[in-house]
Amino acid sequence: MMKNSGNSRSIYTELTELRDKNKSLEESLDSIYSGCDQSRLKELFACAASAITILDKDGGILFSNKAFSILTGYGPDESLNNSLHTLITPDYDNDGRDYLQNMFQGPTCKNGQSLSIIDKHGHVHFVDMSVATIASDQNCPEKCICILHDVTAEKEAEVRREELIEELMEVKELQEDNAAQLATLLHELDEKNYALEQEIAERKRAEQKLKESEERFKYMSITDQLTGLYNRRHMLDVAEKEIHMSRKTGLPLSILLMDVDDFKIFNDTYGHAAGDVVLQSIGTIIKETIREKDKAFRYGGEEFMVILPETNGQQAMQVAESIRNTLEAYEYRPHQGNPVHKTISIGVAEFTRNESLEKAIKRADDNMYRCKIKGKNRVYFSCE
Repeated sequence: MMKNSGNSRSIYTELTELRDKNKSLEESLDSIYSGCDQSRLKELFACAASAITILDKDGGILFSNKAFSILTGYGPDESLNNSLHTLITPDYDNDGRDYLQNMFQGPTCKNGQSLSIIDKHGHVHFVDMSVATIASDQNCPEKCICILHDVTAEKEAEVRREELIEELMEVKELQEDNAAQLATLLHELDEKNYALEQEIAERKRAEQKLKESEERFKYMSITDQLTGLYNRRHMLDVAEKEIHMSRKTGLPLSILLMDVDDFKIFNDTYGHAAGDVVLQSIGTIIKETIREKDKAFRYGGEEFMVILPETNGQQAMQVAESIRNTLEAYEYRPHQGNPVHKTISIGVAEFTRNESLEKAIKRADDNMYRCKIKGKNRVYFSCE
């Protein structure tokens, strides 16, 4: 998209000032690639604050300064001999591409053309561009100088102002009879600092909501929804970290692996809804029994695991017994019938220094199996 900008500095004015200072700018430009003038002008352009590039008559880049590299992302070697219109014009901007391709047609100086360009990384910038052609000895355009001024910030501010004006006009249509309110809204438009503070506050609220959503989704991804305990996938992450810490500090680490006794029979007798109540209550009992630094997991259907940092096997047995006794005393009344008591078998294992997680879980599982064959509703710990 192109338009004349009255606020942009005229390239013709710049060239005139340079001509006044150097007496003959035209002669310097005609000899831009000859003798000592080449080095002198290149140094001048290289240090300029504005992005400057020199093109041949086909639009190929002969020279670009540091400011051009900063604006476009293309270094001098990358931009050399590339056509300016193919390098920086977005695919959708046909008008801008046509303009850059046909700069040698029309006036020798074109001031204040507004363009949208795209840099090497795909970011769009808005620039005011001034162009001056350099004629050869035959008075035929041979090269041209392009000066680009990045006005992206001003463009975005202008768009924002236009959006605010449109919002105010909508309010005016809805509340034409309320002149006082309209005046207040117009006053708010003038107070840019206040509007900016409001926008920042809204962004912070949105960021806070996003953070809360992320935390909620993270919690759901690691939590068993029925029991409220962590799920098995999260157990693997926690266990590896606790094993690493135990090896580093030399402090003991134990695990409990527990299985509800005769759970299938209970489900077949009273239904799965009653079975879910049992699992929920076990989750609550475990959470109320263990410490804050201990971690409890639903390991499988009716299996549970607890990781106990800084706890040896004998201490872990005490925790297991507390869980077992509490559950045994708990009364269930499925279908409003007589109270039913459920029991649990718990295998205890203490990690050895070089033991893997799989091996420790296998020992806890073996100990739990011993509970089953010894009559269930018990805790078993073996150092083997």
